[in-house]
Amino acid sequence: MSTEMERTQQQQQLLTYKQLFETPGSKFAHILAASSRLGLMLGKVLDPAVMRLWAQVLEKYSPEQLTHGFNRTEREVSAWPAVAQLVGIIERDEFDAALALVLKGIKRHGYDWQDREAWAEGDKWDYHSDEAKKLGDRIKIVGKVHPAEPAPAIPARMVKTLELFGRGGDFREGLKRIWRDDPFFWTGETERETGQHGRQVGQIERDLWACWLRSA
Repeated sequence: MSTEMERTQQQQQLLTYKQLFETPGSKFAHILAASSRLGLMLGKVLDPAVMRLWAQVLEKYSPEQLTHGFNRTEREVSAWPAVAQLVGIIERDEFDAALALVLKGIKRHGYDWQDREAWAEGDKWDYHSDEAKKLGDRIKIVGKVHPAEPAPAIPARMVKTLELFGRGGDFREGLKRIWRDDPFFWTGETERETGQHGRQVGQIERDLWACWLRSA
């Protein structure tokens, strides 16, 4: 390796990941530089062939996702990770956001994921306010009108995840399984063994995450 190339690599290793992914050049080259920095921080001498394979796997992610993934890996991982570990860190935020949308949506739109029709609250009568007392009569308070609420679009990858999770080829089967088994939807009348809540939450999330990884 030439002295000039060594100097360039040393300079790249001193840049932050954000700076690395904002410099001119290909994403492939940026990932090589980021991997080199991570190797330096973790005391790992990297094989050039391994670095190229990492770049091939990671090239599909955006610079923002890669910056986030490399930053967290450097801060949280004490030994050189498998590329799958970095992929998991990169994709977890997207998975968590999609799952939060699904959990909230099931409560509002049901596991059949239907639009909510417009509806109006019932009218009420005010007998006790100062205005009513002044009039000497009751005052009608018209019920609030709630507009129709379309069911939100589920990200395409989460749709595929739910299809795998439900094992029926229909994402609604996955939604139904979540509604049935996830403690997020349990009520005081749900009969479950003591301590099952935490175990069930963990199992549902692990199963969904496995389906998410398969859906790529």
